[in-house]
Amino acid sequence: MVVPAYNEQERIGHMLECLLEQIDEIDEIIVVDNNSTDATAEVIRQFQSREPKIRIVVEEQPGVLYARRAGFDAATSTIIARLDADTFARQGWARALRDFFAAAPATVGAVTGPLVPYDSPYRAKFETGKLKELETGLAKHNPGGRAVYDVQMAPGGNMAITGECWQAVRGLVSERTDIYDDLDLSICVRKAGFTIGVSADMWAETSARRFRTNPFSYWAYMAQLPRTYRVHGDKKQARASYGVVWSNRLVHLWTWLPTRAFDVETGRKSLKQLFRSEEDRIIGRV
Repeated sequence: MVVPAYNEQERIGHMLECLLEQIDEIDEIIVVDNNSTDATAEVIRQFQSREPKIRIVVEEQPGVLYARRAGFDAATSTIIARLDADTFARQGWARALRDFFAAAPATVGAVTGPLVPYDSPYRAKFETGKLKELETGLAKHNPGGRAVYDVQMAPGGNMAITGECWQAVRGLVSERTDIYDDLDLSICVRKAGFTIGVSADMWAETSARRFRTNPFSYWAYMAQLPRTYRVHGDKKQARASYGVVWSNRLVHLWTWLPTRAFDVETGRKSLKQLFRSEEDRIIGRV
C-alpha cells in the first residue's frame, strides 16, 4: 500500500484509521511524505507507534509522479496498492483487492475500483452513477461476476498494480508534470502488454476538493487530458477527448459554488463555507 502525501495533516489520520481496520489484509503501508510543511509527518509517526507495518518514505522532488515512483520502488509486496491521502477505503476494500487478483487472468497488471466524493452535495448522485456504470459493465463483459478485466484507465486515487507490471512500465512513464500521471501510467500498462481491471467491491471515498478549485485552475487541469494522449502520439484519442474536457468544464462551472458552499458536517450549504480559505490543488502536485 502506497500513500503519496503533501500537507495532509487534516486527512491522513482518518485515511490511516480506515486502513488499520483492514490491516490483516495489508502487508505494508508506505506513506510518501512529499516535502510536507505541516504536521503530516508527525501524524504518520503517531500511527507508526501503533502499527509496525506503517513506514515513511521521504521524496524531496515535488510532484505526485515522483512520490508515486518512490513509494512503488520501496514496496516489497507482489501487489502494490495506491490510495490518495484524502481517500478513505471502505470496509472490505483490501479483501476485495486480494480476491480480484486471485481470480484475474495473468495478463491483468492493474486494477481500480469505484471512487465517490464524501464531502460533496452530489455524493448520492455520484454513487448512483457509479453503481449503474458497474452494473452495465458487468452485464456486458462478465455477467454474474464482480469484476471486469479490460478497461482503459486506473485512476490513481484508488488503484493497484502488480510488482511485475510496475517493473515493466517504470522506465516508460513520463516525468512531465503537465499531464495526467494516472492516465500516462495506464497507457504505459497497456503498451507493455497488460490489461487493467475494475473490481466492483473496491469502494473508496475521496475529497471533492478538486471540484472546489476555481474555474481557471480546473480549466488548466482538464487540459492535461488531451495533452497526455498527444505525449503518447495518439492524436485521434487526443481530439476525441475534447468532448470529455468541455463537458467536465461545464459540469464544474455548474457545481462549483454549491460544492464550495457545502458543509459536510451539517449536510447543508452556507455562505461561511463558500468563502472559506482552501488551497487549490496544484497541477502536478500530490
